Formats: sequence, C-alpha cells, structure tokens
Amino acid sequence: MDVERIDTNTINVVCDTLRRYNSDTREYLANIVASVCDVTFEEMMQDTKHLYNAHARWLFWYAYRYMTNESYDSIANKTKEYRKFTEACVGICISKMSMMIEQEPIWKKRWILTKRVIKAILDNGNDGIMDIPNVITLKVTPPKGVDIKLQIDNN
Repeated sequence: MDVERIDTNTINVVCDTLRRYNSDTREYLANIVASVCDVTFEEMMQDTKHLYNAHARWLFWYAYRYMTNESYDSIANKTKEYRKFTEACVGICISKMSMMIEQEPIWKKRWILTKRVIKAILDNGNDGIMDIPNVITLKVTPPKGVDIKLQIDNN
C-alpha cells in the first residue's frame, strides 16, 4: 500500500468537502438575505440597476463578513461568479450597510433576523445551551488597603 498516496487522497477529499460546505453555507446565507429583503437570489447578486437589489447585496456582504471575518477582496472574489465587484466596492457597501442598520429601523430588523440565522449556522446544531455552571466560586485576594466592590452585570 502506498500510504503517502492514501494520505494525499484523504486530504484532498476533506478539503473538497470543506470547500463545498463553505460554498453551500455562503449560498444558504445569500438565500436567507434575499428572502428577508424580498428579492430573488439572482436579482440580489447580479442586478445593479435597482437600489433595493443593491441594498440586499450590501446586507449579504455585511452578514458574510460578520460570519467569516473574510477580507473585502476575498468576499469580492467569492461572489464574482455572479457579477464582478471590486474590493473597494465591497468595503464601501459594507460600511454603508453598517450605517443603514444603525439609522433605519427596517434594516436593523432585517439584520437582527439575519444575525439569528448566522448564529444558528455557527452553532451548527448546538442547542445554544453552554455547559456553564450556575454557581462559580471566585476567590479574590486584594492587596492591603484596597477595597473591592462587587458589581454583577447580567447582560
């Protein structure tokens, strides 16, 4: 048996599977954003004549950047199969969407819905319950002459 060949083939299969998973996740997110914005996936990714399609695309780029922390260049490259956009275009549009989310209630609501989907994708089946004990014992030994004030923040 050629172990090196088996290792190489296994690594290639794993890389292809991950690439397909990432692509599927990106398309799933794009479809969710298109749905939230009441446009079609194709319109959102290709149309540059209608502002509502551009805004939906901006929200998708904003959401994808939030989910992956990828560079503007990387996002532009991964969406070029639909239409070519430059790195600068993606960056400016993400920035504009950030302002729209802050200033316009409809975009804030759409972002909140999209963000929930992203968190579900990132949890990947985790029911959201973390194994954090209800009571944590914390021992703090202050230096002489220092008083400690305990403040509990329930956020």
